[in-house]
Amino acid sequence: MIRNPTPILLGAEAPRVLTVPMIAAVLAGGGKPVARNTLFRWLREQRQVGTLRPVTRGLYLNQLAIPRPEAAEAAAFVRSGAIVSLQTVLGDAGVLNNYSDVVTCLVPLLGGIAPSSRTVRANRLEYRFHAVPARLLDERAGSLEDRFDLAVTYPRATPEKALLDWMYLGSSARTTIAGPPLDIDASRLDRRRLRRLARRMRLEPELDAYTLRRSRFDADPGVAANDAVPR
Repeated sequence: MIRNPTPILLGAEAPRVLTVPMIAAVLAGGGKPVARNTLFRWLREQRQVGTLRPVTRGLYLNQLAIPRPEAAEAAAFVRSGAIVSLQTVLGDAGVLNNYSDVVTCLVPLLGGIAPSSRTVRANRLEYRFHAVPARLLDERAGSLEDRFDLAVTYPRATPEKALLDWMYLGSSARTTIAGPPLDIDASRLDRRRLRRLARRMRLEPELDAYTLRRSRFDADPGVAANDAVPR
């Protein structure tokens, strides 16, 4: 018999992303493990009623957690070492005007071995991964407070780090990704943090060139006239 797991799955302290072993432990409640058939029957029932939202095979978002989990929270479970960054972070921060709901992430190149950067699509969710040198993700790239959004419980870049990550990919010969657009709301960025990170990431030339292009873009009469049109 399954003990009632609802109190554990409900509320602000509840686990937000769950794997099958984690769910099995919750159902056991410290007692005898539940039978495999019982476990998967319970999983099927919870998917049907909407308690668990499938992400990929064996991975779920707990819809009873408060606030309700976002797809980005599962990125590091989908691909080990993944850090949410780029368009996802900049869009959520209001720096980008137009962005998709695709979860964009970075994964580290370790020991010269490239991790899988294959896009993962499942259950109306999409995760995109871009491999970068580990030095751009660890303490060599800046302080913890500069690199990571510490207000969340999963690996997520600050907006300033996300913009520089995009600049790196846009300037790298290893990718065909275009750099960040010029029509961003830079007022939402911490300029001092941006400069500190650029120095540590060795991207000061890229930041300077991008800033100059943005200044010219903003000064363009056509851009100014377009911004003046009521929307």
